Amino acid sequence: MAGLRADARRSEVALVAAAREAIAEVGLEVSTNEIVKRASVGPGTFYRRFPSRQALLETILLEVIGELEDEARAALEDPDPGRGFAALLRAFTLSQVENKGLSDALTAQGGSLEADQARERLRDLVRRATERAQQAGAVRPDLSWTDVPFLATAAAGMTQNCLDLHAGTGQRDRVLAILLAGTAKSGPELPGKPATFTE
Repeated sequence: MAGLRADARRSEVALVAAAREAIAEVGLEVSTNEIVKRASVGPGTFYRRFPSRQALLETILLEVIGELEDEARAALEDPDPGRGFAALLRAFTLSQVENKGLSDALTAQGGSLEADQARERLRDLVRRATERAQQAGAVRPDLSWTDVPFLATAAAGMTQNCLDLHAGTGQRDRVLAILLAGTAKSGPELPGKPATFTE
C-alpha cells in the first residue's frame, strides 16, 4: 500500500509540474490532454488524482501563493527592509510571468475557502512588507501596498515586442529596476487613488 501511495504522489507531482509548465507556455486554455501528455501519465491517472481541471488549477494556485508567502516572509525577515521589498516585488513579477491569469481566472469561476484564505494571507504579508519598507524610508510614503501586484503585472508584461522593438530576456529586469527606482524616490504625488479590495 505504501508503494501505491508513493506512486500516486509521484503522479500528482508530475501532473502539477506539467500543468505549470504548460500554462507558462500555452496559457490557461491548455487542454487536459496536453497536460497528461507532458506528465507522461494517462487520462485515468489524471482523474484519479484530480476530480476536474478546475481542481488541478486550484492546486497550482495554492502552490504558487504558498511560494509567494515564503518570499513575503523572507522579505519581512530581511535586515534591510528595502532589499526585502525589492526581492518580493521581483518574486511577484516572476510569478506573474509564469502563471499569468491563473488567480484571476479562478476568482472569476469562484474559488474555494482555502484559496480565499491563502489570498488573504498573501495580501496581509505584502501589506506588512510594503509598510515596513516605508517606515524604513526605503519606499515612498504615498505608495499603497495594493499598487504592488499591479507593478508586478506591469513588469511581467515587458517581454512583448513594441513599435518593432524586440524585447530581450533582460527587458523585464530593466523595467523592474525602473519601477523599483520609482518606488524608492520621492517625486510628484501619485495621481488618483490606489486599488481597494472588495469582498
